[in-house]
Amino acid sequence: MFDKFLSIEEEKRERVINAALEEFAQKGYQAASTNAIAKAAGISKGLLFHYFVSKKDLCLYLYDHAAKLLSQEIRAKVDPEERDLFVKLRQVSAVKLHVFKLHPDMLQFLKMAFFEEAADVKAELAERNKSTAANEYYSLFANIDRTRFKEGVDPERAMNVVLWSMEGLGEQERQRHKLMGAELDVDRLMEEFDRYMELFKRSFYKE
Repeated sequence: MFDKFLSIEEEKRERVINAALEEFAQKGYQAASTNAIAKAAGISKGLLFHYFVSKKDLCLYLYDHAAKLLSQEIRAKVDPEERDLFVKLRQVSAVKLHVFKLHPDMLQFLKMAFFEEAADVKAELAERNKSTAANEYYSLFANIDRTRFKEGVDPERAMNVVLWSMEGLGEQERQRHKLMGAELDVDRLMEEFDRYMELFKRSFYKE
């Protein structure tokens, strides 16, 4: 269905994907502009619609592409048998950093798609959300060893605190990257990540 788009050179294809991911992630489906996408990608609007019949087709293609890439990365880099929360979080962070380097707005786009209410795409996105990467990502933490938490610490609430904090740290870095155009310093980010993880580990885990 998207053979024309898939046949173009990779650099051009990535420009279109990233321009569209950014537009949808920032504005949502309804307000996203195909004119803005074409301009950011450096192509004509006519050429964009040569690749994709409609804005809806483009959005659904992006979702399928994002879900496939994220799922491949998770399966390659995250051990499904790992039950230590902080070890698994480090593995997941490596996945997110890699995806962020390729597509800075991809994870934000998937969040947008999960809550999208536009009638044009709501049903199709809801169907995809049932079985794709968005659910796979959150199911990674279903088998965490709850016995490692201190007495009196609610494991579910503690995990939520950690996960929300890491989401906030990731969003902070995403905004920094957008505003300053700063190069992604993976070593610095992982060092910062480890500092937070050590703090949470001392707070929530048994000695």
